[in-house]
Formats: sequence, structure tokens, C-alpha cells
Amino acid sequence: MEEQILIEIDGKDYPVKPPSIRTWAMLDILQSVNAEKDYTLMLVSTSTGIEEDLLRQANFLQVKQAADFLTKYFLEMGERFYSFIDFKDKRYKFIDLNNMSFGHFIDIDNFLQKDESYRKANMNELMAMLYWEEGETKYDVNKVMERKELFKDLEIKYLHGALRFFLVLRKRLQRNIPFYLKIKWKMKRLLRPLLRIGVGMERLYIWLVKTLKTWKK
Repeated sequence: MEEQILIEIDGKDYPVKPPSIRTWAMLDILQSVNAEKDYTLMLVSTSTGIEEDLLRQANFLQVKQAADFLTKYFLEMGERFYSFIDFKDKRYKFIDLNNMSFGHFIDIDNFLQKDESYRKANMNELMAMLYWEEGETKYDVNKVMERKELFKDLEIKYLHGALRFFLVLRKRLQRNIPFYLKIKWKMKRLLRPLLRIGVGMERLYIWLVKTLKTWKK
């Protein structure tokens, strides 16, 4: 059970609730357009339940410190990788990367080729491709679309954990250079007929590094 975090504003403690993927996407957009005041208000409000009108009347320094703390706290929560997610009375399991189908791989790759604004606004779609309902045995686009809508309300910690997992996986593969090169060569040979030489997971890695660096700023 995770420790309950409290935020104090004007002498009153408020329990913190992690934002959903949908809310984090909106916050990310505010950051990207340098709307710092709106970002601060939305982050503290959605995380504590305090109405924005009340926050506007609260002590400026306390609200700003709360936003800085929450940003750091939510990013650090994502350092844990979740193999399973229990959400809305169902259990979801992270995909078996060793047995990914070609169609599944292509759909992830297609997602990563979308423009930056689409990716930021639809991280729930990526999560829907990375986590399957327990018991599923094959890739089903219709089920992915169902999960895409459902996962809008998934806590952001699961997304951050999944992204970090890919970074750790890449580093581990690189430590074993012969194995890493063998995997990369196989990917190139598989995708050469489509002129998509190994771009899928490579693009995923590059984009995740960029995304995580942006969130840390």
C-alpha cells in the first residue's frame, strides 16, 4: 500500500491523488506552451481537489512550492515498473516482447510516427497496446481501442513506469553487445522489404528519452 501524501495550503492538509493519463496530457500541453500559471493551478487543483478559485486566493509561495513538489513526486513515482495493473475490476498484464506479432509491432511503430502533439495527447493509446487484459492470447485492434478509452483514467504512474522500462531494457541489451547487435540485425532483415529498417523500437527509445527529459525540466 502506497504512503498517503499530504499537501498543506493555508494551514489545511489535503491528500494527494495522482493525475490520470488524460489530465497529465493536458498538463503537458500547458508546459509546452509555457503556460506556467495555468499549469500550476491545474496540477495542484486536480491533485488535491481544491477548486482553482480557492487556489487563486491562497498563498502564492505555498501553491508554487506544492506544484514543484507534485511534479517531482509524480515523476519519481514512475520509477517503478508494473508488470500487472489492477484497474476497474480487471487485471492487465504487460505484453511479452519476445512474442509480439508483426501487426502489433507495426501498430506501435505507426503510433510513434504520429506528430508530437498526437502522441502527447494519446499516451493512453500506447498503454493500450502495451498492456493486455489477463487471459488475452492474441493481438486484437478492437480491444486496443476499448482499452484506449478506458486507460484515459489510468494513473500516470503506470505510464511513467512503462516508459522507464523501455529505457532500462535498451541499456541492458547494449551491455551485452553481441546479443544486442544480433537482435538489431534480425530486426533489419525482417523489415527491409518494407523499407522500415529496424525503426520501431529504435524510434520508441529515442522518443521516450526525449519525452522523459522534457518532463524533468
